[in-house]
Amino acid sequence: MDRERIIKYSLAGFVSVIILSFLVFLAIKVQFNNIPTHKLEEIPKTIITSEVKSGSIDKLALCEILPPRSVKRTSHQGIYITASTAQSKVRMEYIKRIMKSRGLDTIVVDINSIVERVLLPYAKEKRLKEFKVGALPWLVRFTEDLHKEGYIVTARIVMFKDDHLVIARPDISIRLPNGHEYRDHKWGRWVDPYSEDGRLYKELMAEVAAASGVDEVQFDYIRFPAEGKAKSAVFAHKIEGMTRVDIISKFLADVRERVSKYNVSMGLDIFGVTAWQSRVDIDLLGQDLKKFAKYLDVLSPMLYPSHFHRGYDGFANPGSEPYHFMNSGVKRSLSILSGEATKLVPWIQGFNLSSPNYGSSYITAQIKGCKDGGTDSFLIWNARNNYDVVPIK
Repeated sequence: MDRERIIKYSLAGFVSVIILSFLVFLAIKVQFNNIPTHKLEEIPKTIITSEVKSGSIDKLALCEILPPRSVKRTSHQGIYITASTAQSKVRMEYIKRIMKSRGLDTIVVDINSIVERVLLPYAKEKRLKEFKVGALPWLVRFTEDLHKEGYIVTARIVMFKDDHLVIARPDISIRLPNGHEYRDHKWGRWVDPYSEDGRLYKELMAEVAAASGVDEVQFDYIRFPAEGKAKSAVFAHKIEGMTRVDIISKFLADVRERVSKYNVSMGLDIFGVTAWQSRVDIDLLGQDLKKFAKYLDVLSPMLYPSHFHRGYDGFANPGSEPYHFMNSGVKRSLSILSGEATKLVPWIQGFNLSSPNYGSSYITAQIKGCKDGGTDSFLIWNARNNYDVVPIK
């Protein structure tokens, strides 16, 4: 009897341990899945939070287009946030505290992963020309809430580097001579800028943002790839007689015509090195500041010191020279834009990369470089949206 009792209790204990272990595993798994995993410059996947109803994308259907803005506003002094941060009540409270304590007025928000939910099915079925533009309810609420507090809202659209669009439409991707997809050094897929559907998809994305009430539409990765095997890339949709600068200029002209009725500003992020006007860089990337300016309200060169290669401008480690590269880049950009109405709003480095002197003084030096160079406008980039290092005003 004692032996049977011992066996019975032993089995019960064993089962309890198994159940407890399984519950612990589930708890760890849930917690792990909630850890943000976005990498630098990665297109974030849409995260639907349950923290607050107004912070989640609870309606995918488009609604009535908002009336045009009475006053056109452009980016001034601000920071970048991901789509996941934008959908989190806790994270947005942090962002607003940063904005208020640092005297900032502009929020640049990723919208690809939000707008693509209504647009990507049309691209996949090759029916983009049938898409009826409307306002996205979530983006309308997000923008209106920030407008009530006086903030400028800029919608960032990642252009030709787009994994989701290429997966849906592999026929419009950049390829290699062997037929495989071109991948950059982060294994990202790229859309062929010569592809009509590739450009139309981004035009429609911009119009949805404009129809939803944002103040500015900003295009990033609006260039040809330059990494890895880019020199041997194949552009199946190439248009005879059109250079890389020509096709990007055409996109800007087309999208400008499309969004002008909303009285929304149009901005563009551009490689900082193009301010030095190397013909090789212009032809390779397809980015020409002077030619693009007539289509734009805002031009934002990414003048991150650590992104210049060692030895550039005579500096062993450019990442240690926050003032020089910001000041020189701003002066060069303004010189190129001479005679144009385009506003210069440079991106400054809000992250540590090959910058042993990084800290609040590093941010201050870049802001001073901007002002001394001729502009008091700037945007701060940190992929993780951590802006504690930005000095308090």
